[in-house]
Amino acid sequence: MAYDPGSDRVLEEMDMSKFAVVTKVELPEGETIEHGRQELETNVIPMLKHAPGLVAAYFLSPPTGREGLSFIVFETKEQAEGAIQMQKIEPPIKLISNEVREVAASA
Repeated sequence: MAYDPGSDRVLEEMDMSKFAVVTKVELPEGETIEHGRQELETNVIPMLKHAPGLVAAYFLSPPTGREGLSFIVFETKEQAEGAIQMQKIEPPIKLISNEVREVAASA
């Protein structure tokens, strides 16, 4: 759905829907944020750039603790679901949760 500011109504436009893979992980004890960034830049992001339908990817550092969060946006639900199947989260990183959500809005 899209908002039409000129008419104060919501437009039904299925082709505008995007879907995100939302992933939470537990980062290894004793690892630094810099080490995590290096791992993302060296291994994760280069592989992700080839994913079909990729729109954007965001990896968030925890303010405290060891829980990392990412959301990776795809053009279709099928592409997002396919990305989950291709994910490789290996020890010492632990998967907490992984789900596909529809993007409700963006700015």
